[in-house]
Amino acid sequence: MNVKNRKCIRKLSLKSLYANRRRNLIAIFAIALTTLLFTSMFTIVLSLNASYETYQFRQVGGYAHGTFKDVSPEQAERIAAHPKVKAAGARKVIGITAEGVFAKVPAEISYMDANCTKWSYATPTTGRMPESGKEVAMDTAALQLLGVTPELGAEVTVSYSITDKDQTAFTVTDTFTLVGYWDYDELMPVHYINISRDYADDIEEQAVKTGLQPFRTDLNVMLASGTNIRGQMEQVDTDLGYTWDSFTDPNSVRIGVNWGYTSSQLESKLDPELIVAIAAFLLLVIFTGYLIIYNIFQISVAGDIRFYGLLKTIGTTPRQLKRIIRQQALLLCLIGIPAGLLLGYGIGAVLVPVVLHSIQLDTGITTISTSPVIFLGSMLFALLTVLLSCSKPGKMAAKVSPVEATKYTDVMQTKKKRRSIRGAKLHQMAFANLGRNKKKTVLVVVSLALSVTLFNALCAFVGGFSMEKYVSSMTCADFIVSTPDYFRYNPADEFITPEQIEEIAANTKASLSGTGYAVRKPAYLWMTEDALRQDYARYESAEQLDSHMSRLEHRGNMVMGDTRIEALDNSLFDKLQVFDGDISPMLEPDNNAIAIAVSLDDYGNLRNLEYYPKVGDTITVTYADDVKYIDSRTGELTEVTPEEYFQEKLYGARDVEYTVCALVNLPNSMSYRYSGFGYDVVLSVDTAQRDSGGAAIPMLYLFDTADEADEAEAEQYLSKLTAGEFSPLMYESKATARSEFAQFRQMFLLIGGILCAIIGLVGLLNFFNAMMTGILSRRREFAVLQAVGMTNRQLKTMLIYEGLFYAMSSVAAAFILSLAVGPLAGKMLGSMFWFFEYRFTILPVLLTIPVFLLLGWLIPCMMYDNAAKCSVVEQLRDAQ
Repeated sequence: MNVKNRKCIRKLSLKSLYANRRRNLIAIFAIALTTLLFTSMFTIVLSLNASYETYQFRQVGGYAHGTFKDVSPEQAERIAAHPKVKAAGARKVIGITAEGVFAKVPAEISYMDANCTKWSYATPTTGRMPESGKEVAMDTAALQLLGVTPELGAEVTVSYSITDKDQTAFTVTDTFTLVGYWDYDELMPVHYINISRDYADDIEEQAVKTGLQPFRTDLNVMLASGTNIRGQMEQVDTDLGYTWDSFTDPNSVRIGVNWGYTSSQLESKLDPELIVAIAAFLLLVIFTGYLIIYNIFQISVAGDIRFYGLLKTIGTTPRQLKRIIRQQALLLCLIGIPAGLLLGYGIGAVLVPVVLHSIQLDTGITTISTSPVIFLGSMLFALLTVLLSCSKPGKMAAKVSPVEATKYTDVMQTKKKRRSIRGAKLHQMAFANLGRNKKKTVLVVVSLALSVTLFNALCAFVGGFSMEKYVSSMTCADFIVSTPDYFRYNPADEFITPEQIEEIAANTKASLSGTGYAVRKPAYLWMTEDALRQDYARYESAEQLDSHMSRLEHRGNMVMGDTRIEALDNSLFDKLQVFDGDISPMLEPDNNAIAIAVSLDDYGNLRNLEYYPKVGDTITVTYADDVKYIDSRTGELTEVTPEEYFQEKLYGARDVEYTVCALVNLPNSMSYRYSGFGYDVVLSVDTAQRDSGGAAIPMLYLFDTADEADEAEAEQYLSKLTAGEFSPLMYESKATARSEFAQFRQMFLLIGGILCAIIGLVGLLNFFNAMMTGILSRRREFAVLQAVGMTNRQLKTMLIYEGLFYAMSSVAAAFILSLAVGPLAGKMLGSMFWFFEYRFTILPVLLTIPVFLLLGWLIPCMMYDNAAKCSVVEQLRDAQ
């Protein structure tokens, strides 16, 4: 028979809820705390991600999702009309200036439309965008460098080099009228000097008349979503019939993805270890919320168990009892979840600037996320946790019989124990009490142990970051000095000069110093075709690769490949890591020894050994005075020569044979800092000068210092030497790398500490609830014990023993969990962070022992003092 009793059940839920207002406050607090945990976590994570993305965007130079490179007007129109493209913005670069006042931060002269201007942080805050003729808009720092006061209508004279698709050509000097400007952002990679479309078209027309290629137009786009950016852009190309992997095919539209977006970085780094780590973290947070709310509802049901028994005697079904508890939980959620959302978002918003400041990323990039994911995700997680937490207590209430309910004392059935003739000891009684409800005891111990285990893991995690590994990867010397071109990876005819090196050496105290040299002469290394194919296979299709190989010069099974030759002073050979062979032959006078620089992964492992020549092999390097492209059919290159007939012609070529003496790791910080096709090789400076005809020029100067005092003096000297926009030099130091490392570690310490504190608070609340439940549910038992002669002091001592047993059991459980989880977590973290070295530690667990002992004594004392205000008679009467 279907009885309409939902209204009656709802009324019972409300009346029962109203009758226990004090307990409801605890439940609301638990739900709010769990919601706060989720909300603050989502707020911090999403806000840090938004702030970090903003930081990355400013370093990249804009926040468009991606760029379709070198498009024709027809291609740009078709791409902009594609359904996946929500907005598009065009940019045409006509020139660059990277000399004089713009030596350290270059300036790009370009036309940008309104969308591109907005996405590139180049919208004028004063004035407007250029619209016609010689109008210009730029940032205030660029104006200052040019000696112009930021005023609308001011005349600005700019000299720049015309840049087409293939080369930088002649220099143009023009005077413009300033129509807009904005404040300079120090994170931006370049100064944007924006011109009108009319001016860009005029300059392009002049350039084409002189034989240059038309200027390149890039189309920046915003897509439907910021996830899977590359996949979406490739789909656009595919739908429109374009390819994206060729530089010469007119039907190819190449793709550039904005690496500032976290999603584009995760797509390339997402691996099973990272997925497991994220899943484990989410499960940990959900389990933490489950522990606290489950315990609260367990207490609630235990307190009302007699009430539920009486309801069953009048015909209430188990299903209806479950509904009563579920409705009460949902009603409490109506108050607890909104409170938790507000408090969690507020706490997250306060903590985000603190975290960013600790890692020195707060310079104008602090972004507090307002994503709906924060609130919807937190609400759903909290609601799910509440429903999971109240399901088990609901089942318990539904199963209990009316007779059992009247006798319920929060005691689970245990095996019959033997009688003792020695009498009861307080500590034995306390220990036995923990076993009366093993599930509750386990929950409390686990919740407390979880916070300690997490704290121990955090200390092991942060302590495992190896500063030595990190710093040695970032830089191989205390100081490296060169020009901005070197640190920006730009080829140049001149870097640091011998005179500048002498000046630096005279003003610093070095324990080791030396110069790295770039060979500024066309040079080619003969290598096997299979090895060169491996280089190009990542960028060309099989058909393109075959065509490319056919155009290269061959000698038997050897092909002429590109190479980068770096020469070193003898003192710098100590910086090389030798994997095979011996570098001592390179130190001998008049030698013909050469070392091959190998490529390593982040963990220092040598990859693809078969790609490199073997120690003892003889290899040939061809030096040339000049190189030009010709048509292989006619010997002359014309504008209509198809790509498959392009061929390099060397003038003044001369072969030199070398013997491979070693395979070495050349630190990136003292190399060219960019890679290409073919081998990177190392020669002694005398050998390089001899064979290249004196074409080896100083590229960098590096030195180490003997102690911290000398290092500090050198840092101060170089800081002054390179200060200002007009200084021709820049430098890197280990102090900078150490500072970056400290900021990185501080970020994890701060965020992890906050998480530990929240989970620790959950554990303490569960401990508090367990003691409170034990006292409230055993009031009649305590009254009987006191009636037969047990003193208040003895009863209090017994409860203190219970608290201490809880505390020490939690420490023991944390110790066991740390032993089990530590090595597994260390292995996973080691695969995620190449500079992580797991070191097992138990010190954090030991440090928590005094804290737990204090809490184990203090909380039972407080709880008992509050409960003992009633007389024994009153306690017996209340327990009926």
